[in-house]
Amino acid sequence: MDDLGTATENQVILAWLQAEIESVSFQQYLAGEPPNPVYLAQALRAARSPNLRDADQNELRRKIVVRTHGFGLGIKSFEGLANDIQWRRARLSSHEVGELLYASGHPAWSALAPVTRKVAEGASNVGHVFTGDQTNMLVLALALRIADSHPMPVLPEIICLRRPDGNLVIMEGHTRATVIMLEAHRIPQVTVYVGASPSVASWAYL
Repeated sequence: MDDLGTATENQVILAWLQAEIESVSFQQYLAGEPPNPVYLAQALRAARSPNLRDADQNELRRKIVVRTHGFGLGIKSFEGLANDIQWRRARLSSHEVGELLYASGHPAWSALAPVTRKVAEGASNVGHVFTGDQTNMLVLALALRIADSHPMPVLPEIICLRRPDGNLVIMEGHTRATVIMLEAHRIPQVTVYVGASPSVASWAYL
């Protein structure tokens, strides 16, 4: 792993939003009921044409990720975490991505990697172990999209936490990490965000 220096919360939040913004169901959620197309357009612009020096964009992205995932609040995806995470950017080889751990408490990823929780195990099983939901389809569809794309699409950074034992566990990006293993011949290295805090030991999905 190559350390690329400190990262800001705004960078991490942007990656999280970019990972979800193309989902039709997520867009419908953002638009609300009754739909607010102006708000949705603002969210799409903040994800697709980001400017990290734009305070309004940063605030909009933060509000979305706080509402949907509890960023900084110790709830939802951040259950058990204090609002003191220090973030860094890092470069991982595809082999190192295979060593990442899936977050616990997610039935689909537990089904794919029941022995080690490692992405490498999940990638080896995704083609023949049915998870009972859409996970297999989502992983294989993204792998096919990457295989058929020239140039390859840009993938948002995977977001991880450093566990007390030193291993990295995925917060956001399980599907992308699994696809990176499947397409390792095309994706030799990726950029990730790694968060560290004493409270990681209390994270609900450690």
